[in-house]
Amino acid sequence: MKDDVRKYYNEHMRDEDKRLDYHPFEIPLTMHFIHQYLKPGDHIFDVACGTGRIAGLLLSQGFYLGLNDLADENISTVKERLADDKHVLFIERSDAQKSQGWHEGPWDSILILGPLYHLINREERLKLLLTARSHLKPGGLLFSSFMTRTGALIYGLKNNPHGILYPDGARKLWETGFDNRFVEDTEWFTNAYFSHPEEVNPLIEKAGLKPLHLAGAEGPFGERFELYHKLNHQLQNEWMKFVIDYCEDPHFINHAKHLLSVAQKPD
Repeated sequence: MKDDVRKYYNEHMRDEDKRLDYHPFEIPLTMHFIHQYLKPGDHIFDVACGTGRIAGLLLSQGFYLGLNDLADENISTVKERLADDKHVLFIERSDAQKSQGWHEGPWDSILILGPLYHLINREERLKLLLTARSHLKPGGLLFSSFMTRTGALIYGLKNNPHGILYPDGARKLWETGFDNRFVEDTEWFTNAYFSHPEEVNPLIEKAGLKPLHLAGAEGPFGERFELYHKLNHQLQNEWMKFVIDYCEDPHFINHAKHLLSVAQKPD
């Protein structure tokens, strides 16, 4: 499975980099909560940093970052963009669980904004969260992301409606959180587990962390990003403020495609 994920991100590096422009809510929402709890000079381990979009923002604001990713193409891009920044502690290509970067801590904060939804098995997700907890400072913050089953269902309906015809398609996704012939049968994603929102905090607590926030990144826009991009700049700004202001409303959490969890290691 890890080989498939690595292959996917190697082949889709440019698409994934652009995705954060078409999916405009993830970065502002994440930065909103980071600024609420962290300050320049803090040390952050960005696990599976992708192409370094969030890392670049944090480095420009005076945070120190260790950077890890599974995909060779992502790491090459990160090195081109960020390697000369004096606040970069290391850049490492490795599987998240096997990273040597954990041992550069303890960390003020750890970002896990991708790997958890590529771990199909709950025990593997818990194992990664436990690893993060053990390498946080007392009182340190964990930011982790999950993808929702509702978001996946709408994505599959838009991109592969024939997936309703197969027992291992849409119905399997909705009943189990993963599938073979629905989301997995499209070009644009691989090896994923999709959560219901009510699964997240119990998993966080099982790892010995205190949940502080659970936010829906897209609010009412969900998987419907085209609605946002039709708006003029002023309206986009106002809707972005609205999404962030109400991101923890349970009604909007159930519409979201991505969930952001903010949790704290007890002192």
